Amino acid sequence: MSYVAARDGRKNRSAASRAPAVPDRIDDLHGSSLGVLEVPHHMACGHASRRRYDLDDPVQLRHAYEKVLCEAAECNEVEDLINPLMLRRVWRDLHLPVRIRQAWETRHPGLRRTVNRRISADEVVVVTRGGSTRPPNMGFARRGRTPVNRTMIAR
Repeated sequence: MSYVAARDGRKNRSAASRAPAVPDRIDDLHGSSLGVLEVPHHMACGHASRRRYDLDDPVQLRHAYEKVLCEAAECNEVEDLINPLMLRRVWRDLHLPVRIRQAWETRHPGLRRTVNRRISADEVVVVTRGGSTRPPNMGFARRGRTPVNRTMIAR
């Protein structure tokens, strides 16, 4: 595949066709966790205001991290922009392409989601308000009617 060198030295390949930039260690990340994060022009085109994200706003933080993880061409960019503690905190909430999420979770198993793990019925125990345990209800089941004792009071 031929390529044309971009002004910043990157190969002119789309983010969809290149391998994700995943650093060897999460602790090598040293991005800021406060203030405003401005991503490079090749990650978000347009006016500078469209490239700035307020890290105090959870929605903007997630958008910024999604943009960096999807569009970074080199590990150096990821290391400079992402904070390791913030990444761990928002990892489950990031909307990432499957190949990027798999690459990061393969290299850093601590990020792997446990929320979607399949659990068998014998592993789950439901604790009721009274403190007793019972097996979980694995779906909707129709219950029979319970008889109601009605007593007529003659007047």
